[in-house]
Amino acid sequence: MSISNTADDIMKKTGVMLILLITLSFSGCTQKSNNNNVIHAYVGAGMQKPMDEIGKMFEKKYGIKVEYDYAGSGYLYSKILASRDGDIFMPGDTFYVNELKKKGLILKYENLTKHIPVIVVQKGNPKNISSLKDLAKPGIKIALGDENIAIGRTVDKILKKAGGNISKGVNKNVVVRGATVKQVLLYVVNKDVDAAIVWRADALEEKNKVDIIPINPKYNIIKTVPIAILNTTKNKSNAEKFYKFVLTDGKKIFEKYGFEISQNNN
Repeated sequence: MSISNTADDIMKKTGVMLILLITLSFSGCTQKSNNNNVIHAYVGAGMQKPMDEIGKMFEKKYGIKVEYDYAGSGYLYSKILASRDGDIFMPGDTFYVNELKKKGLILKYENLTKHIPVIVVQKGNPKNISSLKDLAKPGIKIALGDENIAIGRTVDKILKKAGGNISKGVNKNVVVRGATVKQVLLYVVNKDVDAAIVWRADALEEKNKVDIIPINPKYNIIKTVPIAILNTTKNKSNAEKFYKFVLTDGKKIFEKYGFEISQNNN
């Protein structure tokens, strides 16, 4: 992917593609979730690898297939509201579960793991970036998540904590925004940008292709990742089985992929 296109062009194309994908997938997902042997789960894109593995383990144990819908948390939230369908919701931030809870769409939820924001740069760190302040230097090209996904919302809050000069400088250097955390990370992997801010677990997946720089705890904001059973579930018993499976057997899988398990319940 090339940054030769303007950031506006890239974001417009991304938005159109997401609208098309969401529209096209509604009918199929609704039909599948009516199957008693299928669990339909909306999961933040940053958790795809551990959840894929957990889904295979769950199907092997119970004979129930898990069909995932991976995307940015904001898009999944909107999709649930529009479709009123599905069994499980696992966004990158409790904010989205709380919003659905207000609308009566959450049966129950529990905190599972944490998302820790980090800076990622090209391997070898050619621009010598070591902090948020360095991201504000003139000439640095940055990719961030858009405001509709958990990492995008979190980065906005981090920059506000960091202060005006850093916030203005970083935002001025943003050349592209991604619709998922995976997409944001890919811009650095492909050397389209100099740096990005993503979740630590996603960065670890590409540790051979990027360097990882921690964010000063003074500014960083760690998010809690919940798992919830949706009030739209067609098979509460199977949804409950999967929910409990993720909260027990699933924890060691998340730890394997570099996630930090939450010690606090909702």
